[in-house]
Amino acid sequence: CAFIKTLEKVLKNDLLRNLDAAVDEGLLDKKDGRYHFSHDRIQEAAYNMMNFLDRCHFHFTYGMALAPLSSEEKDNSNLLIAVNQLNLASPEAVQERSQNVIIAKLNLQAGKKTMEMSDFVAAYSYFDNGISFLRKKHWEEHYALSLELFDLAAKCALTNGDVVSLKILSEQVIAYGRSYGDKLNVLYSTTCALAFSSKLPESIDKGLDILANLGIELRGCGSKSMEACVQETRDLLSIFTDDEILNTRPMTDPTMIIAMKFLGKLEVGMSQIMPGSAPSVMQQIIQLSLLHGMSPVSPIGFVHLGSYAAKLGDISEGYRYVKLSRSLLDKVGSRDCAGEVISIGTQVRAYVEPLQATLEYHNEGFAAAMSSGDIIQAALNLTFICTTSLFAAVNLQTQLGKCVESSKFLYERKMVIFMIQNKCLHHSLLKLIGTDEKPKDFSEEEVKILTTNNSVMTSYYFQKAFISFTFRIYDDSKHYSEKYLDCIVNTWANLLFAHSYHAFCIGLISFWLARKSGDAQQWHERGKKSKLALKKWAESSQWTFENKWYLLEAEESYCNNDFDRAKLYYEKAISSAKDHKFVHEEALACELAAYFYLELGDTEKAMEYFLLAHEKYDEWGAIGKCNSLFKFVESRFTPSSASS
Repeated sequence: CAFIKTLEKVLKNDLLRNLDAAVDEGLLDKKDGRYHFSHDRIQEAAYNMMNFLDRCHFHFTYGMALAPLSSEEKDNSNLLIAVNQLNLASPEAVQERSQNVIIAKLNLQAGKKTMEMSDFVAAYSYFDNGISFLRKKHWEEHYALSLELFDLAAKCALTNGDVVSLKILSEQVIAYGRSYGDKLNVLYSTTCALAFSSKLPESIDKGLDILANLGIELRGCGSKSMEACVQETRDLLSIFTDDEILNTRPMTDPTMIIAMKFLGKLEVGMSQIMPGSAPSVMQQIIQLSLLHGMSPVSPIGFVHLGSYAAKLGDISEGYRYVKLSRSLLDKVGSRDCAGEVISIGTQVRAYVEPLQATLEYHNEGFAAAMSSGDIIQAALNLTFICTTSLFAAVNLQTQLGKCVESSKFLYERKMVIFMIQNKCLHHSLLKLIGTDEKPKDFSEEEVKILTTNNSVMTSYYFQKAFISFTFRIYDDSKHYSEKYLDCIVNTWANLLFAHSYHAFCIGLISFWLARKSGDAQQWHERGKKSKLALKKWAESSQWTFENKWYLLEAEESYCNNDFDRAKLYYEKAISSAKDHKFVHEEALACELAAYFYLELGDTEKAMEYFLLAHEKYDEWGAIGKCNSLFKFVESRFTPSSASS
């Protein structure tokens, strides 16, 4: 009632009396001082009985009456109500030319408010309506207002995956922007849109051109090695304490701030398809931050430094820079790059902290990215949640539900690169679960990415090799492992947890192939390389890597005919996997131990481990694998097979 009384004073109209009369007629209900229609159909009928022009007039009158009140309130509780009424009225209801600008500004204000609430769909609607209220020649007469409306509408279109609207809005700003600096925001949005489609190389090329125009030349930066970039950056930072870095003055130059945004996006894109160049971008971000002050993008430089240091073998130093980037994120007072800092940083944290605990960090990263409208990092965190769930032994049905949910999110936003990786994982989950459902085939655009993006190709071949090995398909395991190894060199510059799991699985496959194939020495060396990597990682996280290292030790001992040592390490691998909650790896260790004992002729011990493996695969939800294992055991332990 307070709201209606306020409106009565402005309109000088007895609204309450009319509403109470409608209550008496049974058209409205009144409860706790609030009015609402008795039925939706009554509301619809009453609204449709009004003449269209009359409806527009009433919406406009109420909106204009509420607008001044909204500006007087600190919480802007009436702002959205007022703007919604004005937008329902449409520009045709405007009575005076000056009102167009007022309503456009109100829509701008409402859009900003809903962006703060992370509702980018509603925000886009407000900005779009604000643009519709602008009259002809608005770029000449109201340039600043027009530029801000178009810039923010373009940002929301990007977040919503509306590439058509983004293109239209960007073209307007590029056509009417008065300076190159005024066009940078939409250029940034269009560059981001290219990055998650099939045009990542074009996105990088465009970003490099824009940075060159801003005086930052990065072409040819791939000539310097990762080791050199990391060492030079270490030397640069060595004269500062962490507190001094955290208390570096803020960056104030607007052009440099936007340039840093382009550098931040280049870092992620180059990490995928130009890994040799990505460390130079990291180095540039940190150098500019120390020279010009810390920007909202500066934490990205430090988290990537941590990732590169960890990939070069110094996990503890990498972990330190990751923690520093999180502290810097809080210090700069902006969450714009929180999604990326969390996504990349968590991948390093997984080498130190229990893997299962890191899933929650990526949930935080997804929420932070969505809150700031960083759709690329939202997708990356979502992808990491799905892949890490597989590695962390999350129940397979739970994983499948998350994978389907992610697929919908990525499809709606046209995140093609991430859609491919999601499909690869989806196929593996369906195979493990044992369902007849088939994932969709790759589209023509997705096939193009698969053949040109080594990072995506590597994920594809790994999933194929992983499933082939899991179901003991020897020829496919060998084929897809070879394909994987052919393209692994030129992939992600960053250290990802997937790298450790890839090493683990490829190591197991390698020892299997070493026992069966003609080129035993080559595969044995590959398996040994994986084993040493897992042993080193176990030093930084016993929880996550100990059981994997033990299992590789067992398989290598089996290859070397050191059967006593193999028996010891199979037991240790099973025990460690159980202690650290990796039920899928407990199942795998039991299964491989069973094959080992079967080969030795100890069928009783082999059956014991096969049964335990079946139990643990079932606990994980891998019914497809259980069925496959049952068929194998049945074929080997039936009376006919035993007698033969």
